[in-house]
Amino acid sequence: MNESLTPEEFGSESLTQEKAHNQTSLWQSLLHHGVVSGEQPAKAEIQSPWFVKLLLAISGWFAALFFLGFLALAMEFIFDSDHGAFIVGAILTLGAYALFTLNKNEFIEHLSLAVSFSGQILIVYGFIQHFDDDTCWLLATILQFCLMAIMPNDIHRFCSAFFAACCFIVTLAIFQLPFIATSIILLLACWLFLHEFERKGQTNNPLLNSLFSVVLLHKRPIAYGLLLAPLVQTCFMSFQYAWYGLIESELLSTESLTAPWMGDVLLALVSLYVVWQIVNRYPELSVKVRYSVLVISLLVSVLSFEAHGINIGFLIMVLGFSASNRLLLGLGVIALVTFISAYYYFLDFSLLDKSYTLMLMGIFLLAVRWAMLKFVTKQREQADA
Repeated sequence: MNESLTPEEFGSESLTQEKAHNQTSLWQSLLHHGVVSGEQPAKAEIQSPWFVKLLLAISGWFAALFFLGFLALAMEFIFDSDHGAFIVGAILTLGAYALFTLNKNEFIEHLSLAVSFSGQILIVYGFIQHFDDDTCWLLATILQFCLMAIMPNDIHRFCSAFFAACCFIVTLAIFQLPFIATSIILLLACWLFLHEFERKGQTNNPLLNSLFSVVLLHKRPIAYGLLLAPLVQTCFMSFQYAWYGLIESELLSTESLTAPWMGDVLLALVSLYVVWQIVNRYPELSVKVRYSVLVISLLVSVLSFEAHGINIGFLIMVLGFSASNRLLLGLGVIALVTFISAYYYFLDFSLLDKSYTLMLMGIFLLAVRWAMLKFVTKQREQADA
């Protein structure tokens, strides 16, 4: 012990050592339960105020725009050469990756984002020059999924996941498989949210471990990006009524391999999977209660077949409530209100039919709530007795 320390300094040093010891113990406990992985961070990162981050972000985007404008004027061969877009796009994307890796400053972060997005646009422009539309959408999907796993930045992972999901939805529609992409993307997003704090799932194949390690360690931004794409797609389908006619004329007339009811059935199966995973977290529930919850979830899905999007809103709300995720819960509430409003003003059904559907669903949900309250009251009375 240092004899020259004053009582105040000695007390401060003791508190620092105790705090460091508590942090080490907490990290070891989290590591033991598989919540975290790797070595303990040397020190906590200093977080800048939100307004400083905003100014740095704006500065980064302005700097990137000026840089890219100068680059476009100085390198006209990009659009004249057959492979210029590929080369410059790859250089910009690799440069953004290097900037993400070297520096965590907000200015550099948003500068890297702008550079990366510009590189991706050039690469996609190269796809358009050399391939047909079907192949371009497929290659764009693969590109975004790869960037989602490679880029070491959560904002970029979120954007790449969103773009990848959107491209995947369009790709399946082009390849005569519409209506099912929303359910597939929702299943991936729900799985990530349900296993958000789990770090297991490693396989015996080291190549697969390296490919999926980033997804396992950074599930939340990827899950939000995947979840946003089906919401946007369902919102367009709900409000832009001409899209239904476009799909019927452009896709179903060419012998589409899927039908609208297939998407509804898949979405119902996704809802059942999510509810079953949540119910399994409570082993004290009886088998009767478990199957009752599954039946209720199935009935809600069936009632929402005519009202597209309502089941998605319910699903997001259940996910948010089960994980105590206020952002997800709020997103589910907004989605539910939005899709109910869209269905109510949908012109392909009469107002009377829509009123019957919404009224029946509301009565059913109120009955379910009444039954749940009766069950909880009965359980409490039995516990008190």
